[in-house]
Formats: sequence, C-alpha cells, structure tokens
Amino acid sequence: MSVRRTLEVAMSGSPPRPEVPDDERAPRWVKVSATAAVVLVAVFVIVHLAGGGMAGHTP
Repeated sequence: MSVRRTLEVAMSGSPPRPEVPDDERAPRWVKVSATAAVVLVAVFVIVHLAGGGMAGHTP
C-alpha cells in the first residue's frame, strides 16, 4: 500500500472499499433497466400528485 493510500485511510477513519472485479459488476442492461424503471415510477407519482392520473377511477 502506498503512503498516500495509507494517509487517505488514516484520515478518513474508515477501511478502504474492496475492489470489485469487472465480472462481478452488474451488466449494463441491468443498470439501464433499473434507471428506466425508476424514471417511470417517478413520472407516475408526479402525474398522480398533480391530479392528472387515473381520473376515471374516482366514484
């Protein structure tokens, strides 16, 4: 471990994050799908809070 890395660990007060090998990271399609799902849910919530969604479902 280099002196700089040792100083960073000592100053941060927390242990360094372990390096994750490339083959253990999530594939790109998983990240893109998750991002799209979050965006769609956010749009759905915003539309409903604005009062424009599912207006035909009120009694």
